[in-house]
Amino acid sequence: MKKILIPILVVVIAVVSIVVYRNTTKKSENNKSQSSQTQVTIQNIESTVSGSGSVVPLNSGTIKAEGKDTVSQVLVSKDQTVTAGQELIAFEDGSAAITAPYDGIISQVNVSAGDSVNPNQDLLSIFDNKNFYTTISVDETDVPNLKIGQKANIKVNAFPDTSFTGTVKDISQQGTYSNGVSTFNVIIYFDKINDIKSGMSTEASIVTASKNNVLAVPIEAIRDMDGKKFVILSSDDGKMKMQQVQVGINNGKMVQIVEGLTEGQKVQLPQTESSSGSQSSAKSRSGFGMMRSGGIGNSRQSGNGGSQNRGTN
Repeated sequence: MKKILIPILVVVIAVVSIVVYRNTTKKSENNKSQSSQTQVTIQNIESTVSGSGSVVPLNSGTIKAEGKDTVSQVLVSKDQTVTAGQELIAFEDGSAAITAPYDGIISQVNVSAGDSVNPNQDLLSIFDNKNFYTTISVDETDVPNLKIGQKANIKVNAFPDTSFTGTVKDISQQGTYSNGVSTFNVIIYFDKINDIKSGMSTEASIVTASKNNVLAVPIEAIRDMDGKKFVILSSDDGKMKMQQVQVGINNGKMVQIVEGLTEGQKVQLPQTESSSGSQSSAKSRSGFGMMRSGGIGNSRQSGNGGSQNRGTN
C-alpha cells in the first residue's frame, strides 16, 4: 500500500509545482516594469493661472433718503432698465428727486407713494448692467507672475460655446490665510459682456507667459538631481544616457526645453508597474525623482477652478 501511495504523492507534488511555477511566472511578468518613450516636438505653450468666480457689476448700490419727507411718486419698478439722470422717486415736501447715478437696472424698490421716509432710509437699489468683472482667488506663489493689464480667457458657464476675454485690473495687496495657504483676489474686467448677467458663474485663465514654436517634452520626462534638470535619452539600439537640460515655461502637461535637446530625439518617460493588466502609479526607476509641474514653471491651479492651460502643435 505504501508503494502505491508514494508514486501518487510524487505526481501530486509535481503537478502543484508546475501550477505554482506558472502562476509565479505570470505574476512576475505582469509586475514587470513597463516603460515608454516620446519624441522632442515643437509646441506652442501658454503658462496660465486659473480660478473660478462669478459675474459682478462694476457699479452697484443702495440709494438712501437725504431727509425726512413723504414719497409722492415711485416712477420705476423692480428689474426696470434706467439711464443715468432718469428720475426715480419724487417727494411731496421739497426734497430733491432721486435720480439714477448711472445706466443700470433697478434691483429692489423699498418704498411706495405715500410712505414717510427718514434720513438714510433705504429707498431702492440699482446695479450697472453694462460693465462687469469677475474676481478669482489665486495661490500666493502665483502672485509674482501676475501683472495689471495681463489678458485673461473667461468661460461663463451659462454660455459654454462662447469665449469671453478680459483684462487684469487689480491684484489684492492683502491675502487671506486659511488652512496653511494664503490666497489673493484678482479682479478681471470683461472686454465685452454680450448677454451675460450679474451672478453667473465663471472660470478665468490668466496668461502669464507664452512661447510659440519651441522645443517641448512631456513634463513627466524631466528628472531633478541636485537642482539640475535631466532627461533620459534613448537610441534605436536600446542604449540610454542622462542628458542635462534647461527648461522654460510649462502648461502643466508640456515643458519648454531651452537647451540640451533637438527636435526628434527620443526621451524616456517614467516606468510604470502593472499588475493583473492594470497599471499602478508611475514610479521613476532612474534614481531621480519626477519633477512636479509647479517646480519648473508657472502653471498652477488656483481657487476652485481647473487650469485652462494649453499646449498645441
